[in-house]
Amino acid sequence: MEPSPAAVEVRKDETTRLYEALINGEVVGSLAYETTGGRVSLTHSYVDQDRRHQGIASAIARYALEDLSQSQAKVGVYCGFVADYVQAHPEWNGTVDINRSAFIATRTVRDTTSGH
Repeated sequence: MEPSPAAVEVRKDETTRLYEALINGEVVGSLAYETTGGRVSLTHSYVDQDRRHQGIASAIARYALEDLSQSQAKVGVYCGFVADYVQAHPEWNGTVDINRSAFIATRTVRDTTSGH
């Protein structure tokens, strides 16, 4: 069953440097970020295999962009999903710096242990 957008809660965990998506209190996705000087880099996102295509990654991207737009930090996007999200939502174009040549294809431990 697909969760409604209202069922997805997103929070920022500054200790782990993750924006996390939760459904019923369970973390089902994340967006990692790094802070260097006055720049925040959104580096990579992950959503549990069985929770993909339900708007969870979009909810995380939107939350992170809204959060970062309130700060004075410059925002760099190195996550392919967030870059695609920004392109689909032009209101964020002036807020972030996207450099697709810096993208690195990654697979998480969850991806490699699930047999996919």
